[in-house]
Amino acid sequence: MNVITDFYQFKYSRDSYYIDLFINTKALLIIEQALDEILSSFYTTKDEQCAYMRLKELFKSSREATNSMYAEVRMNKCYIKYIKNLYCYFASRIEYAPLKILNEYLQVFMIEDIENISTFINLNEDIKVRVLSNI
Repeated sequence: MNVITDFYQFKYSRDSYYIDLFINTKALLIIEQALDEILSSFYTTKDEQCAYMRLKELFKSSREATNSMYAEVRMNKCYIKYIKNLYCYFASRIEYAPLKILNEYLQVFMIEDIENISTFINLNEDIKVRVLSNI
């Protein structure tokens, strides 16, 4: 099992699996609030919990690392599925509109690399948690 996990950690940690984004810091704060809400109010699987916590840390550190209106976020493509799920939870809530914009933008990357992202989505939940914890 460790060999399989190590392979996927290596595979999904390569530079080609990362997306560099510039996101408005206010939008990041709103997305962080959505992440807080889903983590505290909804049932989520282990891999979703891990992904949402990692995304929250990523967005918060990116937002706090800049004095600019926009923060640079370097996100792994494995998180696209979780952003989409987060958007689906809050699609009817107007206060989370930045989530819709981010989701729509990321869908371009998902279509571009659908084979590899599908492979990740179909992994065992424990393997996904280990991979997400290390990317």
